[in-house]
This record gives sequence, C-alpha cells and structure tokens, in this order.
Amino acid sequence: MSIDHLAVDHLYASLNHVEPDKTRFMRSTTTDADVIVVGCGPVGVMAALRSAQRGLSVIALDRDPDLYPFPRAIGMDDEVQRLFQNAGLTDQLKEWSTRMTGAEFLDANGVRVVGMELPPDFRGPCGHYPMISFDQPSVERFLRAAATKAGVDIRLGVEVTAVTGDQPTSDASVTLADGSILRARWVIGADGASSTIRRLLGVMLDDQGFDEPWLVVDTTKLDPGLALSPLAQQHCNPERVVTVVPGHDTRRRWEFQLREGETREEMLEPNRIAELLKPWGTPDQLHVDRAAVYRFHAAVADTFRRGNVFLVGDAAHQMPPFNGQGMCTGMRDADNLTWKLAHVANGLAGDALLDTYDSERRPHAAGQVEHSADAGRLINAIAEGDAHSYESGYGGGRSFPHLEAGLVDGSHPRTGHPFPQPIVAGTLFDERLGDGWALVGATTPALGLWATIGARAVATDPDAFPGLLDDGTVIIVRPDRYVAAVTTDLDMTTERLFANLR
Repeated sequence: MSIDHLAVDHLYASLNHVEPDKTRFMRSTTTDADVIVVGCGPVGVMAALRSAQRGLSVIALDRDPDLYPFPRAIGMDDEVQRLFQNAGLTDQLKEWSTRMTGAEFLDANGVRVVGMELPPDFRGPCGHYPMISFDQPSVERFLRAAATKAGVDIRLGVEVTAVTGDQPTSDASVTLADGSILRARWVIGADGASSTIRRLLGVMLDDQGFDEPWLVVDTTKLDPGLALSPLAQQHCNPERVVTVVPGHDTRRRWEFQLREGETREEMLEPNRIAELLKPWGTPDQLHVDRAAVYRFHAAVADTFRRGNVFLVGDAAHQMPPFNGQGMCTGMRDADNLTWKLAHVANGLAGDALLDTYDSERRPHAAGQVEHSADAGRLINAIAEGDAHSYESGYGGGRSFPHLEAGLVDGSHPRTGHPFPQPIVAGTLFDERLGDGWALVGATTPALGLWATIGARAVATDPDAFPGLLDDGTVIIVRPDRYVAAVTTDLDMTTERLFANLR
C-alpha cells in the first residue's frame, strides 16, 4: 500500500482536533468544500460536525430558515450518546436530556406482558444510560453551534434543486434555487424522509410492509402533582393502541393509533385530543405543545451511495418509532461515513472504502427497521389477545443488528459490534483511544502498519474487558468505535484489513 506521508501528517492533526498547516494541504480550487451536507437536522449537522472535526471543509445547507421549534425525535440510546461524547458534547447533552427508567408492554387490563425497570446507575455497553429522552430543538441548537465553531459553513433558507456526482469519477455539485452552483468532492443527503437528494438521484425505497396512521401529541406537564408512570409504555388495548413516552424534564409524548375511518382533521380537533388524553390528565394538567398525524411506515433505500453522493438518516431509511431508533440509526450513518470520507480525502484509503458505507450501513439499518416494525406488530398482536406471535418486545430474543460485511475481519462474537466502553480508573475508556483507529491489548500492541494511519496503541487491565483480552489478544477498534477484529495473529489480520483499505 502506498502511503502519502503528508496526508498522514494531516490525519494526525485532524485526529487531535487541531488545525492542519493549510499551506501544505490545499483543497482543489475547483470545489467550494470537501463535503456539502444537504439537510441541517440533527443527523445532517452531526455529519457536518464530525466531517469538520476530522479535517474536512464542509458547507451545510437547509431550506428552512430556522430549526423546527418542537421535538420530533425524543429518544437516544447509549451508542449515540457515545457519539456525542466523542464529538466533545457530553456536558451539553446532559443539560438537555433525562434518563429513561424502563419500558413495558401492557395488555387491555393494564397488566404487564413484557417490560423492565433499570437501576439508576445502570449503564449500557457503550458506557452511557441505555436510553435517554432529550429536547430536540435544544440539542440541535448546540449541535449547530459546535459545527459552526468547528468551521462548518451553515447556510439556512437555501433550497437545492439539482445534484450531480452520481459517477465516482467526478466531483459532486448542487444547484440552488437562485441558480448558483456549489461544488464539492462529496454530497451527503440528510434531507429527511421526503429527501430531494434521494428523488433527484432516482434512488428507490424498498417497502418493508408496515404502514399505519398515528396521532402524535407532545405535552408539557403543568401540574407537579399529576402522577404519571416514569416508564415508556405500550398500551395494547384493542379499543385503541397508545404509546406513552416520558420526554425530557416535564415533557411527555403520546401516540394514538387511528381507527379505521378516522380522519386527520377530526383527530387534530382540540376537544378530541383532550378526550384522548383524559385517562392521564386534563387540559389544566397537560398543555398540548404540538399535535400531528403521521403515517408510521418502514422503508429502506435500495442504495445508500450513488457515486459521490451519499444518503444518511431518514433520507436512507424510515421506521416506526416504537424502539426509539429512527434518529439513532441516522447518527450511526453519519459516524460510519465521515471517518471514511476523511481517510479517502487524506490519501489513507482508496475510493473502494466508501463502498463499505453501503455494505455496512444498509443491512444494519434494514435490521433496525425490521425490528421496529415487529415491535409495532407485537403491540397489535397483544391487543388482539395473541402475545406469542412475535418475540420483539424491547429486544425479545433478537440480537441487535451488527456489521456483517465491510471493513471487519474474523468470526469473533464481538467483531462488527460496538467496542465496549467501561469506566476504568474513573474515566470512560474512549478517552484513552483518541478519535481514530486504536489497538487495545493487555500489553501495548505493536502498531506496525497501523502507525501510518494514526492508530493509537493502548494497554489495559484485561479485567476491564472480561473474556476479550486473554492469550495475547488484540482488539482492533475503528474510528466509529466498532470492532474491526479480535485477533491473536495481528500481522495476518492487519494484512487483510489493509487490503480492504487500499
């Protein structure tokens, strides 16, 4: 493999979030940025932020002049909290989030069918609470502020009308409504479920067979004495299926499945909403912040890459909200893609690495979509008196999707899964890994070729990773914190992984 050592120097700078010497590393004068991100929702801005933190120049566009003032996403799992941690945003996220304490499915009599409560100090394998609720507008504000501080050029009130770059041999461009053209090496379409970029590319959605209308009502609790369950609940009542999700602070979300014949207009009437909320609280106890009727559906784009244009988030996949994985899945897209763009931009990998974005993320996202749709089917099955038709209630017997192809090597059970993040000596372990590749062992691993792409060698007490670091094992951790390999033959594993980086 031929290595551009000036590019390696640039990577070292980007991995440590310092400004590279711009007199030595100049972007082509034929482009306006390395990356153009279309869509400034949370997934798009995270993609822009992580691209900038990894040394790329970024322009981010959104057709709306300001962010949407009410929450749409509401839940965030431990893996995505870890992404905020690695982006340097843990403190801000804590300010605008609340720990979720558990979840349950209830039958028509209010009896739990399946569920769980979580101890206050319980942490998921990625080192954070298994799930938090958060205030999306506030999180978007600090995300945009962080992206701007990192050098992202955010332009609001800008509409994209055309895109080029569907061939990998040419740069990409977007045409704006005023006729101007912006050029970049890559374009990321993060513009939501009705994505303009996806439509312009002619990318189709594969329907996963779930389509239901629901009324979503966001409220703020006005009465401190109003007793509401702290758990996320699925009320599987045949009269009407209802989901209730505690939000950040005094916020709470209610989702009511529409019955046959009910219309959007009648469900949005204030008196009808008050009637639906009556079992939990009255209008003087619960203030309605927002109400909207959505079709919950399950779909995945038939490709996440078309040449030098990529799809992330809802532009690439949509799913019912029952597992709280819609935005989370998009955040995984953003983290997976941006480190690969930085590798290619810095000469550390060939363009073929970008093909692994689709081969890794599309099956993973499809698995998450399927799981979320099955959770919706389980709600209906319980409501119909058949609680044994599906096994997917908040996990059931199903394992979480993992990477089964792409830049992973070997058959170890941890390969393709997020690297566990314990607290060691009072510190979350990622703080020792840096922001790039890492090799972790009971003794300091020899980096060899890994040094050429800025990897870090980390030695740790094997007790921090039970069953993983025995017998001279080395864990190879990717920049997105997924395990590329667990090996006792580092030289051979390195050779295979580097072959896929070329």
